[in-house]
Amino acid sequence: MATHTDNPTVFTHRARCQDCYRCLRVCPVKAIRMRDGQASVVEERCIACGTCIRACPQHAKGYRNDLEHALALLQGAGPVAVSVAPSFAGLLDPALRRRLPSGLRKLGFAHVAETSVGAYPVALATADHVRRHPQRAHLCTACPAVVHYVERYRPEDVGLLVPVASPMIAHAELLRRRLGRDAKVVFVGPCVAKKLEAQRTEYEGLVDCALTFEELHEWFGRAGVDLATMEESDFDDAPAGDARFFPIAGGLARTASLETDLLG
Repeated sequence: MATHTDNPTVFTHRARCQDCYRCLRVCPVKAIRMRDGQASVVEERCIACGTCIRACPQHAKGYRNDLEHALALLQGAGPVAVSVAPSFAGLLDPALRRRLPSGLRKLGFAHVAETSVGAYPVALATADHVRRHPQRAHLCTACPAVVHYVERYRPEDVGLLVPVASPMIAHAELLRRRLGRDAKVVFVGPCVAKKLEAQRTEYEGLVDCALTFEELHEWFGRAGVDLATMEESDFDDAPAGDARFFPIAGGLARTASLETDLLG
């Protein structure tokens, strides 16, 4: 049976591609192939960074939409939790931020939490690793596009990757411990590469579906959910310390209460 992961993460809408070569020029890993005036994505080279999607003037580059898979999870057995990346605060107007949890519950999620809950232990574990290896460089592993880039194009630097899971993965593990192994986890964030990360073999069974904020917006529209009409409410879990600042510059160090230059 085909699954949502059988389709490529990033692809070309061939009818829209107009032979402008923009994606070919901007791709940082040369994962675009031109043939007969059409630009196609070489899946085994792509790191799902999204650069070509943003750059294409014809909107000919797209990514796999997993909304139907998320809807199917809510129709299945067991509770479904949603993990929302802290960058939602930069997406929504201040008046809507405290209405987001109610909107997500309206969609049917049994547990609504911030990924920042997982960012706190990730920051502490990363800081501990850095302290124990002070004489070497370190590459944090929160960004799957960076991880895929190093693994595919800089294998000599794989040893510099901090052996700590990302906040998304850490939070999914915490959610499953709390809700039971029959629970399902849907992640929502800004990054297309999170779809690739959720598919990694070593993380199998942790994140069932990774959506972008764009897909969530589509979902709200289809379900008739208007955040402006939702009541204010809190997430089911509150992140510790300054974990909500994890995604900004210096945020990991701030979350771990360290000097920025130690992890910068």
